[in-house]
Amino acid sequence: MRVIAGDIGGTNTRLAFCEVEDNTVYLLHRAHYLNAEAKGLEDHLQAFLAHLPAPESACFAVAGPTGGRHVHLTNLAWEIDADRIAARFKLPRVRLVNDFLAVGHGIDAIDAQHLAVLQAGHAIEQASRAILGAGTGLGVTLCVWNGHRHVPLPSEGGHIGFAPMDDEQVALLNFLRAEHKRVSLDRILSGRGIVALYRFGLSEAGRAHDTDKLLNDKLPAAAITQAALNQSDPQAVEAMRLFCRIYGQAAGDLALLAQALGGVYVAGGIAPKILALLKHPEFLEGFHAKGRFAEWTRKVPVNVVLDEDVGLKGAALAGAVPI
Repeated sequence: MRVIAGDIGGTNTRLAFCEVEDNTVYLLHRAHYLNAEAKGLEDHLQAFLAHLPAPESACFAVAGPTGGRHVHLTNLAWEIDADRIAARFKLPRVRLVNDFLAVGHGIDAIDAQHLAVLQAGHAIEQASRAILGAGTGLGVTLCVWNGHRHVPLPSEGGHIGFAPMDDEQVALLNFLRAEHKRVSLDRILSGRGIVALYRFGLSEAGRAHDTDKLLNDKLPAAAITQAALNQSDPQAVEAMRLFCRIYGQAAGDLALLAQALGGVYVAGGIAPKILALLKHPEFLEGFHAKGRFAEWTRKVPVNVVLDEDVGLKGAALAGAVPI
């Protein structure tokens, strides 16, 4: 099936003309657009479709909650209407899916070479999967077997409450509660969460009011991450140690929730960049810290998704499924 797949974020739109065969997605032609240069998605589609053969379907992964027909993007003043797009471009089918739901679909299209194994476990092919990914925020989806394939479920699981596991994390909770009252995982497992963890560490060290070059960087989360990877700043190292520990705890909680013997997949923009840190003991120690279920968690396969096209491929697979 020929499918137009799209991954529409707050800043960029990525479009691909795909052929889908079973769970294999061939990205035949692709383009990247800056959203600031357009009034809406239809402007990008007009340019993209100009010299392509007619597709049979289209599916767009969008950064916002959607029922499949309409969306107001969370971080961009765009409205996208599936029916209007179908009529304007004479497309037989148009579907909108949440961007992390697309990641859930895309897991089936990933080659083994684009997965980094953190724990081999003992995979059960038709068991449920849990997928989480830290980036601008924390995305979560659980995937269940419907007799033919894994189906991702809509979720706002990134906003579940943070459950501290030790005195250090209780102190972190209190530090963040002073700013946010309620502290969700999204406040920690995200780019801004990395900055918050670093500020927490400075506060604990009595340096809360220091002028800090990493915090003043144009991209502070990236600067902190790089300093931890380089081991050039002890406080950055500590912030990322705590980040990885809590990331593992959250992944383990989702594994329990879904009985995810089909695997836990760590996706999102941050994980591939900190793979070396995720391979340190902290992530799996957090994953295994489940009391009576600690041994059970060792059966669960845990992989980091390295394929940056997972969302685009997932949108293509979702577009190939009858609505």
